[in-house]
Amino acid sequence: MRQLNREKRDEKYIRQLKLIYYTASFLAFSGGVAIYAFFRNINNMAMFRFIPKPLFLVSLYNPIKTESIWSNLFIYNLPYGLWCLSGLLFIRAIWLQNIKWRSVYGGIFITIVMSYVILKLPGITPGTFDIIDLVFMGLFAFIESIIFNMFIRRKIV
Repeated sequence: MRQLNREKRDEKYIRQLKLIYYTASFLAFSGGVAIYAFFRNINNMAMFRFIPKPLFLVSLYNPIKTESIWSNLFIYNLPYGLWCLSGLLFIRAIWLQNIKWRSVYGGIFITIVMSYVILKLPGITPGTFDIIDLVFMGLFAFIESIIFNMFIRRKIV
């Protein structure tokens, strides 16, 4: 009977944890999108070559002077880090209890994301290559893995 109660409690904890991961993934993705929508000039964005530009985005644009390194990092590099984090959190939520597949899919995701940024260098993918994008993505991935290993992994294994 105690074993059954423990299993139910563990299942409930895993469901709650997955919900937290899905929510955090959505928030990280939304944060990156918000930075683009509010602070980047959408007239020269590559994604609007393929999809129509929503008219309301023009009214949301709020230009920031990018004279400081901090504003440049916020506007140009932070969205990539947030999007990378979003994908990793989503993969972590799906494969929370399966370490093998989580590692495989996480590795594939990181490879694709980093390749997209690196392929900007020779002009294969649209955009301007920036090494700091890679630094932000790696930093967010590293921080997420440390938080998971220190606080969560021990509770679900």
